[in-house]
Amino acid sequence: MWPFFPKKLAQAEAVKPHEQPTDSLSNLYSHLDELVAFRFHVKQKKLAHQNQLMSSSSGSHHALRKGRGMTFSEVRQYQAGDDIRHIDWRVTARTQKPHTKVFIEEHERPTILVTEQTPALFFGSQTRLKINQALNVTAILSWVALSQSERVGGLSFNHQHHEWMAPKRSQATLLANLQKAIQLQTEIQRPEGVNPLFWQNSLKKLNQVAKPGSKIFLIGDLLQLSQTSRNYLQKLRRHNDIVALHIVDPLEKSLPNLGWLSLSQSHYSDTPLTLDSFNPETREWYAQRYQTQWQQAFKQFTQLKIPLLEITSHENPVEQLNRYRVIV
Repeated sequence: MWPFFPKKLAQAEAVKPHEQPTDSLSNLYSHLDELVAFRFHVKQKKLAHQNQLMSSSSGSHHALRKGRGMTFSEVRQYQAGDDIRHIDWRVTARTQKPHTKVFIEEHERPTILVTEQTPALFFGSQTRLKINQALNVTAILSWVALSQSERVGGLSFNHQHHEWMAPKRSQATLLANLQKAIQLQTEIQRPEGVNPLFWQNSLKKLNQVAKPGSKIFLIGDLLQLSQTSRNYLQKLRRHNDIVALHIVDPLEKSLPNLGWLSLSQSHYSDTPLTLDSFNPETREWYAQRYQTQWQQAFKQFTQLKIPLLEITSHENPVEQLNRYRVIV
């Protein structure tokens, strides 16, 4: 995403290595009780189907798909007792051996939340940091899925490692997943620029652990994925429903009219970038750069048949998920 950090406006204070956050810094991080409270705001809510989100994100309006509550999982060799109506005749003709399509019932599909907690999200100009909003969205979707008696798990990652929690129909598993994500969050010492390798490594892990027929939510900064990451997503998309939720701060989309501003590429950068925000052409260039990145990423996800939705860090997360009809 946007690679610069405004020095005057929204730098999170750095934490020294091996130092626990002080009381003043603890307000920067998410707290489990706040994430638990979301369960009371999403009672009676359900997760929307991925096809509905593709329709809404592309601007069209399609009727709900009718069916028998089943989703395709894989093709395997025919076994005695399989329904002959599900025989895959193309594969059968190609291999000269009978093969059948395997389906999974909707209510048996696990929900997996992939949550970014990297230094690139350790930034916020209003209300909260992006790392907080990413975890808020994870908590909301987790509670909604669990209320539907679905198995819920997650893959959370920061700049050092990732934590995998296998999906279970258990509140204890859900809470453990959130707690692990909070721990990853508190390991962040300072803001840094986007590193595409973090998503790439996590998507590689996800391909290893996610079972076919899963509902997968990608939550974080998703505008600068590598080609390798997109290849991993393409593999995942063959047998899973995927929804991408891009977390953005309002300062990344538009430059405030505050005069000369100094920005740095990372906490370690000694060469600042100075911008005259009084100049309307500068503000237009700044906004256009974000829009170009967004449009490129949106096109890439659309080609993968994955809806990409924009979640702002300062707005109410429940209201935004309702507005996009991610939860209904």
